Amino acid sequence: MLIPCTAGALHRVLAWHFADFLAGGLMLCVLGALLAAAGRPLRLRFLPVSAFLLGCGLFWEYVTPLYLPRSVSDPRDVLAVWLGGMGMLLCLRGLGPR
Repeated sequence: MLIPCTAGALHRVLAWHFADFLAGGLMLCVLGALLAAAGRPLRLRFLPVSAFLLGCGLFWEYVTPLYLPRSVSDPRDVLAVWLGGMGMLLCLRGLGPR
């Protein structure tokens, strides 16, 4: 809904990278749900979460184009995935027990 109403740099960010930003946060939520289903706690530490997000982003951007012809690699998307996941990490840390 926002993309048709925007222009310039904001349009490019929303059209090209915002979905990857949201995907980074979703990846962290899915990981937390899977760990909860397995009875394991989600450890909200910077380095493990960062490594997980970078691994997912690198796979998504560099391995997926090898088997999905309509997919293309963009290093900025890896950054968008990482930033989205880090944003979700901050949100989850803020909601967790003190």
